[in-house]
Amino acid sequence: MDNLILETKNLILKPIEMSDAEAVFHFFNENVTKYMYPSPAKTIHDTYQFIHHSIALREENKEIVWVARLKYDDTFVGCFGLHRKDTKTPEVGLWIQEGLFGKKLGIEGMTEVINYIKENVIYEDIIYPVDRRNLSSRNIPETLGGILAKTYKKKTESGKELDTLEYRFFKEIPKDYHPPVILFQGDSITDCGRNRHDIHSLGDGYVKELKPYFPRAKIINRGISGDRTVELIKRWDHDVISHQPDVLLLLCGVNDVWHHYRYGKPMNLDLFEKNYRLLLNKTMKESLQTKIILIEPFSYNIGAFEASWRPMLSGMIHIVRKLGKEFELTLIHMDDFMQEWAKHYPQEAILGDGVHPTELGHQWMAKVIKPVLRDVILSIEEKRINQS
Repeated sequence: MDNLILETKNLILKPIEMSDAEAVFHFFNENVTKYMYPSPAKTIHDTYQFIHHSIALREENKEIVWVARLKYDDTFVGCFGLHRKDTKTPEVGLWIQEGLFGKKLGIEGMTEVINYIKENVIYEDIIYPVDRRNLSSRNIPETLGGILAKTYKKKTESGKELDTLEYRFFKEIPKDYHPPVILFQGDSITDCGRNRHDIHSLGDGYVKELKPYFPRAKIINRGISGDRTVELIKRWDHDVISHQPDVLLLLCGVNDVWHHYRYGKPMNLDLFEKNYRLLLNKTMKESLQTKIILIEPFSYNIGAFEASWRPMLSGMIHIVRKLGKEFELTLIHMDDFMQEWAKHYPQEAILGDGVHPTELGHQWMAKVIKPVLRDVILSIEEKRINQS
């Protein structure tokens, strides 16, 4: 039994026993099972039966259900399951008690379960099914490098329909699998000190913050400090079209304002729209598969950014929103988020000079972008499996 006990930084996972029945019965409720196949036990006797059955399967080397508790105070966390252990396609799953939602304990425990399988189980691929709407649970296979293999509908014990995404952790990645290419384009906010001589350099900003959540993707940062839309046009073929990205995230505009007022370079709203429209048209005509995500520009009237400049930037934000709607593109209202955050935190803590995000600002940007990018990647992966 000792070799079945797993430990992480915060958790200890032990094979389920009858002594766990009261905790399992208490915490396995309607909120926890919202996107799961089983329903909560009606009586504790049902929970005892479940544990008895699980122990029997464990003794037959077919299944392991672990109960997870916090190391430091023995608080009950939830259960992690390894099912069909005796097959080439074992399946994993978990549930966390709702009082500990959002603590990242699910991904911490599941990482250790998957490591256990890799070291102790003969398998071809590990299956991780999850409901599309269960974003916190979806985060686990997507962050750990699972690959979407199929989608299907399934009825729960109570008759609810699950919209299931089946991720797989392959022992050997299929030769016909091509990881998505995600390209970030823009100015210094995107550049953020990247090494332009190193194609793998992501800089020290929001692009780097996003990388751990997309381990299978090829991520490219082509932001260049100081660039306006006119400079982007000049290098669009080399820095965007040549890469034929699956996803393009575009954040630009603030330098068009900055350089106009600070250095007297020509710019007005009509010219900005013309340039921005050209970038979109060129991408959609010459990189047909590319999904485009527009990130609107943003600012605070502090530091280097003067209040008198804001009307032009607001006009550019309106143009980005208009073009996003016209071209039916995904749009992230980043300026709205910036203005909301400023109600609760000092502006200097988010955009140090009114334009460039601080470390905290980049972290919050990544937090906003991550779910949007995840959904776009999911749509690409679904298209891939539907065509295969």
